Amino acid sequence: MEPEIGRSALIIVDMQNDFLHPDGYVAHRARENPNSTVDMPFLIGAIPQAARLAAAFRQAGRPVVYLAHVVKPDYSDAQFPYWRLGLPRGGDRTFIVEGSWGAQIVDDLEPQDGEHVVIKKGFSGFANTPLDTILRRMGVNTCVVAGVITSVCVSSTVRGAVEHNYRMIVVEDAVADRNREAHEAEIKTLGRTFADVKTTGEVVAMLADATVR
Repeated sequence: MEPEIGRSALIIVDMQNDFLHPDGYVAHRARENPNSTVDMPFLIGAIPQAARLAAAFRQAGRPVVYLAHVVKPDYSDAQFPYWRLGLPRGGDRTFIVEGSWGAQIVDDLEPQDGEHVVIKKGFSGFANTPLDTILRRMGVNTCVVAGVITSVCVSSTVRGAVEHNYRMIVVEDAVADRNREAHEAEIKTLGRTFADVKTTGEVVAMLADATVR
């Protein structure tokens, strides 16, 4: 069984200011660390592709669902190993904290009225969230995935979706990682086992074809 674009939803993963904005946490840390391998232009480059996909899905009458990684300032509800990621220990933190500018979706991808924003506390959009329920109630059997980070939250969400029996498409030019090498390695893994790998243009053409039919 192949993915069915006519029964698909676009899942936009973690396109938040702290991950993508030049004034966000990741960009700030990269500037502080001269040995950082973070490629901010590569990360930011996923934004216009995701925006193009969102516009195409809306035009085709298909749902757009956002995932946002948001936690409390003390990380008491965090379901990811933040202690391994070089994040500050103890006290109040600022990275992807609820109510903060950094946790908000970037302006170019602002959700429209009625679109779901699913808050997750860890890497996968399906772990302890209502995402599966939302998709089932909309009759979705195929997830098209854009967002960041390819090898972490994007990959975890794709694998979680497969465990819930969704058919998967990963849009390789609408997802990005801290560097191109990590991105390309994960795309190969996902494409080998978990998902069809398409470009933004290919997905837009699939939507247009399904709409004509």
